[in-house]
Amino acid sequence: MSIDATRARRRLPSSPVSSRPVSSRPVSSSPLPGGPRPGGALPRRRLLAAGAMAPLVGAGLVACGGEEGQETGTEPDLRAEVDRAEPGPPEGAGELVIPFSAALLGAIDREPVNAVCSPLSAQVALTMIGMGAAGDTLAQMEDVLGGSMEDLAASANTLSQLLAAVGDEEREAADEEAPAPAVASLVNGTWLQEGMEVQEPFLEDLATWFGSGLFEADFTEETAREEAREEINGWVAENTEDLIEELIPEGILRADTRLVLVNALHLRAAWQDTLTTTGGTFTTADGEERSAEMLQSATTTWFEDELCRATSLDTYGEDLALALVQPAGELPEVLDAWAQDADDAASGLGAVLAGLEESQASVQLTVPAFDISWEESLKETLQGLGMTAAFDDDADFSGVTGAQDLVIDEVLQKAVIMIDEEGMEAAAATAVIASETSAQVPDQELVLDAPFLVVAYERSTLAPLVVGWIGDPTQTR
Repeated sequence: MSIDATRARRRLPSSPVSSRPVSSRPVSSSPLPGGPRPGGALPRRRLLAAGAMAPLVGAGLVACGGEEGQETGTEPDLRAEVDRAEPGPPEGAGELVIPFSAALLGAIDREPVNAVCSPLSAQVALTMIGMGAAGDTLAQMEDVLGGSMEDLAASANTLSQLLAAVGDEEREAADEEAPAPAVASLVNGTWLQEGMEVQEPFLEDLATWFGSGLFEADFTEETAREEAREEINGWVAENTEDLIEELIPEGILRADTRLVLVNALHLRAAWQDTLTTTGGTFTTADGEERSAEMLQSATTTWFEDELCRATSLDTYGEDLALALVQPAGELPEVLDAWAQDADDAASGLGAVLAGLEESQASVQLTVPAFDISWEESLKETLQGLGMTAAFDDDADFSGVTGAQDLVIDEVLQKAVIMIDEEGMEAAAATAVIASETSAQVPDQELVLDAPFLVVAYERSTLAPLVVGWIGDPTQTR
């Protein structure tokens, strides 16, 4: 079976793997790493500091050794017996993320007063299913996501393993006087309809580039489908420290759902020095003034062009930073300009981030504390960017199942970000939900297996030309 000429050169011939009956997978009730759960005695924002004192526990999907679902104590039902690929060099690992980030940020709905999304999370989740795409479906996905699937997968693999190592040096130093070490994770999970065949190269890609295997679920029956939804949402909650608690709402999964691919991103980091808090005001786009808690700090980075001015807050360990960008004019002007320059990782958003890293300046920053969340379907946004074939009944994901019977139904994302005087915490999760395509069901059915009439007629006048009936079609002239 030909998947795609380019991809066929690097793969063994496709062979289907049949999934086994779903096994019982108990969900651990042990507390999450990082301290108390939200909703406890401490306010969520203060958990940023309190929870950050806990050591990092390996999350979700581990690169080598086949350990997946470590936080829930579960193993995937199907996993290729291949090691995860070694990460590539950090230099350039984010080049494929910047253009898609600029494009998606410029394309999401601008109606909400606050918005936060993770293009990286969406890009990784779509790359997972994209490894099984072919034809126009593959071409459009690569065009929108910003690179070949092989390059996107390698980038995701590198970033995942780099993020998993964030804060390691600080944890090894075990300096009780220093801020809490940063933690970060970018992990993946995949759920497949039990009994469904999956192509072996696709299974190998999940293990090689995403550290993932396949969990089995029954989407065809209502009770089992709800159990699968709760399992997926529980996995997301554990891998985002409960910041994303219900990625997939009720009613999204259907009896024809066959595949759910999920990416979860989480990061938490303390500032190098605690920021100063003070009262202040914030003026909205409508010109209304709001009282706000303001944070103040000295920073050492600066970027300025005709569109914006920016600085960044460094975190302890210097692995993570938060860029803060002030538009020179209206905010949509920046979004539009970045989106227009999205094909060039060195322009627009890329230029801002590169400029901050290359700068040396003395800056006094004042920024409001914030704690915002956002959730949205990315389906129409992705279609607007040009990824239409993946959502059409003619979608070609034959590299997943060996047949053109899958189509993406929905791409859901939730994201959260908060900062206070101690540090920042953010999480995002993306679910790509694919269903089985089927032929159109006719409104009526006519089976002529008993005597019937025939009328030959002229269409413009409706004049019958020949009429009769057939009582026994086996009697011929």
